[in-house]
Amino acid sequence: MAFLLLLSSIPGDTPPDNLVGMVFRWVEPGWQNLLHVPLYAGLTACWLWALAGYPLGHRYRLATAFVLTVLWAIVDETYQMGVPGRYGSLTDLALNMLGACCAIMYANHRVTRDS
Repeated sequence: MAFLLLLSSIPGDTPPDNLVGMVFRWVEPGWQNLLHVPLYAGLTACWLWALAGYPLGHRYRLATAFVLTVLWAIVDETYQMGVPGRYGSLTDLALNMLGACCAIMYANHRVTRDS
């Protein structure tokens, strides 16, 4: 979550004379948007791992990880609205949710396959 917040804190008008600015100029905006999917799939996987020690049913654990990830996505997109040159978008939120869904489907597939 801290890494995602750090990425969200990078101003959109970062000059290309530093490493961060060069990376932002090198990676096209369409690819930057698609990176939301694996990043939020990873966050969901981290939540699933963290919740593994709690005595929760499998479906409840999946639902909890999904809800926590989506709540963080909302916080993150709202936060970006205050960063110069950045904005929050429903498209980004949808991509974040897609990443969370991918991780949930994979985790559910693994459990049902192993049962």
